Amino acid sequence: MCCKLMGVKAIDKAPHAWCGHYRKGAGCAIYDTRPTACASFSCYWLRAPNLDDRWRPDRARFVVHRENAGQGLIVEVDPASPEAWRRAPFHGTFRDWAARGAAKGGTLYVLVGRRGFEILADRDIDHGLVREMPA
Repeated sequence: MCCKLMGVKAIDKAPHAWCGHYRKGAGCAIYDTRPTACASFSCYWLRAPNLDDRWRPDRARFVVHRENAGQGLIVEVDPASPEAWRRAPFHGTFRDWAARGAAKGGTLYVLVGRRGFEILADRDIDHGLVREMPA
């Protein structure tokens, strides 16, 4: 999913479109020489041993990653499955994470295409259109 959802300026890869170097069933065709942005990307699912295979990005239909020195947790949702983040067990877990993170100044945002949602322990805030998408 990161090869679809994330934009990579170094190779002119727009967000929400499959990377031209992605090969189904094989992964990245330029893995050994991939851009720094790809090499340094840290998928939360790969780093969190408590998340089972339901959270695997190609199954969950979203990628979770950290920003702002770990203070922000971002859920980047596949626009082809815009409601994926609302399904169980994901939404309840996001609320739990938001509650725990808020005590430490953390934030949890869900991005679906251009639309953004802030997840709090007791509610979701729809911030509407929060980003431009390339033409």
